Amino acid sequence: MKQHVLKFRASDKAEFQTITDGKKTVETRAATDRYKKFEVGDVLVIKCGGEQVEKTIKKIKIYSGVDELIESVGLPNVMPLVKDIEEAKRAWYSYPGYKEKIAEYGLVAWYI
Repeated sequence: MKQHVLKFRASDKAEFQTITDGKKTVETRAATDRYKKFEVGDVLVIKCGGEQVEKTIKKIKIYSGVDELIESVGLPNVMPLVKDIEEAKRAWYSYPGYKEKIAEYGLVAWYI
């Protein structure tokens, strides 16, 4: 079992809170080589500001993109604070270069 640190921006504090509350059950990143090395049983140490929460990875799946991910896991499990898939895409694509990374690598989903 390994531990992996994931950092949330301070502006994403509300989303971080959905993880600590157990509302968000799937965490994602672009499926680059770094994130493909995570394994079931590993622990995600998720940090935001001075707070952190630890979640064990129960399942891992790589999706080709946002549409496939949302169709499979449902929007409330991955982004409980957004209203629709278009808002979710805007959130993912707000990170520099993320739209291109998702197009190239897909999305890795960690079920926590």
